[in-house]
Amino acid sequence: MWGDPLGLSDPGAAPAPARVAFTEFLVPDDPMRLAWARFRSTLAGPPRVLHKTSPTQTPNPQSTLWRLLATNNRELGRSFLLYHSFEAARAHIQQVQARPDSLKIEHMPALNNGLRGWIIMAADAPVMTCSRWYSSLSTGAEAASRALEALRTAELADSPDRSDASGRFRRRAPVGADARP
Repeated sequence: MWGDPLGLSDPGAAPAPARVAFTEFLVPDDPMRLAWARFRSTLAGPPRVLHKTSPTQTPNPQSTLWRLLATNNRELGRSFLLYHSFEAARAHIQQVQARPDSLKIEHMPALNNGLRGWIIMAADAPVMTCSRWYSSLSTGAEAASRALEALRTAELADSPDRSDASGRFRRRAPVGADARP
């Protein structure tokens, strides 16, 4: 057994918080970014990258999204927005976490198949979506409630994971990690 994933060794210990992982995409046609955009478009139409450029600047194709992960790395939800940088994405989540009472859940049906999904709103602006469709309103509502609670206290990654031009996903190296064969 690897560690104590259920926290059984110390019944008085608080459960480990969820975490927010960020992914930077160096090219707009990265497969993971395209999959995120396809799913998101079923919830709210095609996404826009939030770039800050002047008319004389060339737009930066790099973009960042985030995912809310449980302690077992199961995805609980993902960003509604696509950000122009890791710093912008991280700052936005910090703003959302600073105002937890502004967060609310909106449920929605999938098109044509009876499935249900949800979006987390912060001050009437969407910030997080479900990462899959649910077969009933009750299972979707339970998942949304758990994701909302996890988002409020989630730990934020200090640096992004990156997807390189080939579409391969590269994780950041932990600080001070040994190089082992």
